Amino acid sequence: MKALVLAGGNALGGYLAGAYEALHEAEHHPDWIVGTSIGAITAGLIAGNPPDHRVARLREFWARVTAPDWLPWPRGASWINALETRMFGRPALFHRRFGLVFDRPNVLGLYDTGPMRRLLETLIDFDRLNTGGIRLSVPSVDLESGQEVAFDTTRSRITVDHLMASAALIPHFPPVRVEGRWMVDGGLAANCPVDLVMDDDADQDMLCFLVDLFPADAPLPKDLGGVAMRQLDLMFACQTERALRGWTARCKAGPQPRRHIDVVRTSYAADATETVMKMWDFSQAAESRRWDAGRSDMQAALRRFNALPTAGPGLTVHPIVRAPA
Repeated sequence: MKALVLAGGNALGGYLAGAYEALHEAEHHPDWIVGTSIGAITAGLIAGNPPDHRVARLREFWARVTAPDWLPWPRGASWINALETRMFGRPALFHRRFGLVFDRPNVLGLYDTGPMRRLLETLIDFDRLNTGGIRLSVPSVDLESGQEVAFDTTRSRITVDHLMASAALIPHFPPVRVEGRWMVDGGLAANCPVDLVMDDDADQDMLCFLVDLFPADAPLPKDLGGVAMRQLDLMFACQTERALRGWTARCKAGPQPRRHIDVVRTSYAADATETVMKMWDFSQAAESRRWDAGRSDMQAALRRFNALPTAGPGLTVHPIVRAPA
């Protein structure tokens, strides 16, 4: 079985699309996709379209949500685009809500996400998503109880509400009512939800591709902005590292495993043009760089993995591989 785990990261999601394109080109078609936040949106676009149309749908999504570049200075353009997004939103995804109504949870957000709902309903066939052969798991968090909930096509029908709930990063985006509960972004609990894959008790071997959007490793920051960006990276990346360490220790301490799990990892390493506002930079140039980085990194990871000998039963977490800069 092949699984694909996609992390959250808002505007950084172009990296996920590029990584999937490399898998598609290599004919690694996932049987199961787990995604949270922009990872859930990406997963929905993949599972909700025919195989030959998936990359095209991802390109269409990013073409609609990105903003044109009009500054020749890349780092300055990144700042300007992110600030513009924070002030006004992105027309195809969300727009700024001026004035809040405090007794209605569905509008308790700085932005109105109605445009994103309409876009996803246009680009995703939800009948195919639920019956097309790919298992889809979409984590979210109950706003009142704090309970982590993984909506799964093997147990119930996933709709646009489930995808929107997994991407409801409060207080920016409002909670979403799903199955009688107010749900918010799954990344608040596990931004790269590899636990769902590891928890699966199937007997068959698994090849799991894990695509993260925040690096655990990075050069020493050189300024305060770099320190702030590093804080953002570590806040999410350390969740994933801890989960993988825990599962590795559990496999070593437990009974002899019945199957083998390979975890092939990539993570987005921000280039010199990225800023602490990278999650809000939807510029065309930034998304193009991220897409290319995801594709190149996954190609490099596949080359390394394909050169390795086959391992016996157990869990093997492979080191993060990135394409040469």
